[in-house]
Amino acid sequence: MKNLLISFLLVALFALPSVAQTLQGVILLNDSTPCPYATVYIASANRGIAANEKGEYMLDELPAGNLKVEYSCMGQQTVRRELTLTKGETLVHNEALTEKLMLLPPAIVTPDGESPAHYVLRHVWDKAKENKKRIDSWQAAVKYDAGMNDMDLLFKIIPKKYMILLKSALALGGYKKIFNLALDHPSLKAKVSLVRTYTNGKVTDSEQKITECNEKLTAEEQKTLYSNKLLIEPNIFDEVYGDYEDWGRYGSARDKFQLVGSYEQDGKMIDVLEYIETRTTEREKVNEQGEKVKEKKTRTTVSRLHVVEDDWGILKTEKKGEHIQGGTECRDLGGGIYMPISSSSRLTFPTIPADSLPSKIAKAEKELKDPKGFNKTEQQMLERFIKQLKEHEGRDIRMELFFAYDIKYRYFKLK
Repeated sequence: MKNLLISFLLVALFALPSVAQTLQGVILLNDSTPCPYATVYIASANRGIAANEKGEYMLDELPAGNLKVEYSCMGQQTVRRELTLTKGETLVHNEALTEKLMLLPPAIVTPDGESPAHYVLRHVWDKAKENKKRIDSWQAAVKYDAGMNDMDLLFKIIPKKYMILLKSALALGGYKKIFNLALDHPSLKAKVSLVRTYTNGKVTDSEQKITECNEKLTAEEQKTLYSNKLLIEPNIFDEVYGDYEDWGRYGSARDKFQLVGSYEQDGKMIDVLEYIETRTTEREKVNEQGEKVKEKKTRTTVSRLHVVEDDWGILKTEKKGEHIQGGTECRDLGGGIYMPISSSSRLTFPTIPADSLPSKIAKAEKELKDPKGFNKTEQQMLERFIKQLKEHEGRDIRMELFFAYDIKYRYFKLK
């Protein structure tokens, strides 16, 4: 995955008229709190989507009849339900997930003392290279939500000189246009649909349109939203497997993954590989006594791969940290080739509740009156921070940048 932003796919060779059946609801944890960014998958429709930060989800244009629906989230037990949709119905179904039971011990026994995780990953990317050559063409309809929340607070407190450096770094990574869009529309929320086709090794997008948007965008800004190559790989297969290292996208971390367990699903054994990255940072701050002290902060990010042993394909990727959450759901579209059907990626900062703003403003103003320990740049940032908090008074502040994709294949052909 292009680190932060996400994945999606492609497009239609034939299309039947859609019927307006919809499934929506809220996914909760066992204590009745929302389960943010959980995933919903409907096997019979080959459709999937990620819930939002409140656990809310919606899948439309579904077929009428019995649907087998799968609800899943990192750390929670997967739940499968059989629901029935009648013609023209909007069915509301809320689901509660419970904490996942212990996995079975890892099932892999390797020759020559090779690490089990190493063994699985090696098989995955050997198979991925073979599968990539076997894919002749495909087409899929893609729907995606893209947006920002309250990013103006962040942009307006960063000093100009740092903003220029940030712009330069993002431009080198290919994110210049999307960053400029975020600068101009820091609370943008849009729904986009397109058809993506892969044939003869080339990807083309068509039928692009914005179906919903909370702001008026110029033609160039609309083009930026359509230009999903800024966000994911042109070939959706590479979005999951990659080709940057000998073993694909996770090549640089292949020796850091551990095989933590296995479970059975639909008669196949799924191996779970996990990589936990912990980073500790240290910064100086001034305590209540006016003394300079060093403060340490530790951040942990958990990455998981769910691999289908029979096919050596990736069924699911998951990533969860303090500020980043995301993942991709894949399904076998034929011959053991696992392709994404939904994907999401969110960069978030802790929510600042509306009722805490007055005390935060008062604390910041108090620090500003006695600016010992602050250099000129830090003082300016604190002043801007106070100004922005005052402008946001009366509501929660939730800084977030997100993309979420729902991919419906209409055509898939192997050589």
